[in-house]
Parts: sequence; C-alpha cells; structure tokens
Amino acid sequence: RAAVQGRLKYTCVMATSCASAAPRLAAVLQGRSSKSFKGGRVAPKKDRATRRTGGGARVSRVFATSTDPKAAAESVDGDVIANNAASLDGKLRTLVVGVADERGDELLAHRNRDPSVLFRHQRWVDAYKVPGQYITITDVDSGKQITKQISVSPYHARSTAPNSDVSVIEILLDSGSDDGDENFFAAAQPPARLKVSPVRGGGFENPLFPEYNLKRAIKHGHSIVCIAGGTRGVGPLRSVMNWPDISSHAGAHPVTLFYLHAGDTETAGQCAAYVQEWDDWREAGAKVVPCYGEFFDDGVFQMQAAIAGSANGGGKFESVLGKDPSKVTVLMAGVSGEETKAVLNIFSTLQKVPKEQILVVSEFALKKGK
Repeated sequence: RAAVQGRLKYTCVMATSCASAAPRLAAVLQGRSSKSFKGGRVAPKKDRATRRTGGGARVSRVFATSTDPKAAAESVDGDVIANNAASLDGKLRTLVVGVADERGDELLAHRNRDPSVLFRHQRWVDAYKVPGQYITITDVDSGKQITKQISVSPYHARSTAPNSDVSVIEILLDSGSDDGDENFFAAAQPPARLKVSPVRGGGFENPLFPEYNLKRAIKHGHSIVCIAGGTRGVGPLRSVMNWPDISSHAGAHPVTLFYLHAGDTETAGQCAAYVQEWDDWREAGAKVVPCYGEFFDDGVFQMQAAIAGSANGGGKFESVLGKDPSKVTVLMAGVSGEETKAVLNIFSTLQKVPKEQILVVSEFALKKGK
C-alpha cells in the first residue's frame, strides 16, 4: 500500500472550460441562457508517461503544472492514427486520433469506485459522458487548430482494446470546406503529432432549459428525432446513433435520423457520410431518412412525409413521433438559422412538441479557435 501511495501522490481535479448556449435557437425562442464552469488539473510538473500503440505510433502524456484551463488544454499529446474515407466519394474524412491515456492501477481503481477518493487514477476519457461533447486539436508542427464534436464514443474504441494506454477518438471532416484549417486536418496523415484538449461540453441540451437533455429524454421514454444539417450535423449525431443507450432505446421507442443535405438525388448518397452504418442503425431499430436536394425545396417535404408515415426509412416503428407529442425530444446539429425556424414550425407549431424538448449541440463548439 505504501508503494502504491508513493506512486500516486497527487490529486486530479476534473472540470471543463467555459461553455455557452446556442445563440441561434435562443433567438428563435426569444430568450437567453448561458452556463459556465471552470476547472483544471493539478499534477507533478515532470510527471510524464509514454506508450506506443499497436501500430507503433508514439503518444505521450504531459501533465499540466497548474489549474489554469489553458495549461490543462495543453496537457495531452496525441497522434493521427488513420485518415479514412467517411463518404463513398472520399471527400468526407474520418480522422482517427490516438490520445495518451494511462489505465493506472486497475486494482486501486476497482477498490475506489467513488471518483472523489483521493488516490483514484483519473483518465482523459473519463470526461466523456454524453454524445455531442467536443475537443480541440492542434497540429504541433504548424500550430493549426480546429474544434469538433467527437463522432463516436471513445469508450467504443477502448472496449475493443481494454488494456491499452491509448484512447481512440474520431472526428468528421470535410476536405472541401471553406475552412482552411479543417481542410488541413482532412488531409493529415500518420504520424502527425497533435495536442488534444480535454473533452468539453454538455452534449445536447436546451440552452434555455439545461435540465432538458438527452439523458432525461431516454429516462422518460421519449421518441427521439435527430436532425443533422449536413456534414457539421451528422458528425455529432453519429455519436448519438452509435451510443449504447440509444441503441437500447430504439428497441422500445421510435428513434429517427433526418440527414439534411445528404446530396443530390442523382448521386444517391455518394457524398453522404457513414452510409455503410445506416443499415446498422436500422437493424438496431432506428429509422434513417436521407433528405436529398435543397432543404426548402425537398428536405421539408421529405421530413413531413416521414412524419405522416409515407416515407420508408426502415427501423422498428412506423411512427416518427409516437402517440404522444409531449413525449418527443428533438436533437438538432449543424442546422442553419432559417432551417431552424422551419424545423421549429414543423415540430413545435404543427406537431405540438414542447419547445423545451428541442435540444441543440452548442454551436460555439463548431467555430474555429473557440
């Protein structure tokens, strides 16, 4: 015991950086809300751990020397493990990043399940709680930086290699975007060196009523409607569709993904992301409705047709909303201001879904440099 305590003579204090609400939805609902919280990590200045992944990529963890959030954001090193095509035409990319994340003493962690216990080992992945959370990655050599939502739970990758000291994350990037930094990372190849921030954000929630969130919707047995606005939206909503809680929920309650801007009708999804996973989501019980063409020309009609029951998106349930509109939660990501108004009109005004049950992923997290 003395030896273990000698190795672990420091306390990790977990927290996240300041967060703000999505201004776009707040303006539509005529309100304002914000929430903030601070934090950092305290650890020995020279404490470092270096590990290698199965493919030989080197990743090292450098602990922050103060509780300054900026110092905490610089505390984890990572490497690009792979850069895979996320669309059939190859323009959308999945960047796979390995983050140094020591398992610590498993016996000690087993004995001290309470995270407040002084000597319990804290891992980088522990900050991931719900879909929609985000990270900032910085290229060590160029200094280029981008902030994106994690597109699949880090625990999914860790479950395939539970004894690894590396957590694996994925983010969706568009190689043809108007953001030069995003294009840079969309072309990044192993073994590019990165700095990876702590996991941040509260996932999907209502900026005016933060107590309304995805976990609450699942707990109360709500029908779940996901609305992805193109590439920016389908990344965080992929993490929803792959979340084990949603997979279980889809077996008992309607779960629907509307993929807006999925491409032209003629291309039949060639430029859409994660097409190969759509059937997996359907087999789990969810409905997937790709909306081809322009939103106001075709997307609105396809959404209303699906709600009316005339669109075939697969899944276990014919109904999108179920029998009670008061037990429906809508998740939105990547939807523009005008599109948000149209979505609110469809679900809140026409279908009588309570406004507080329309959730968004924080838009500020999608902006470069935040």
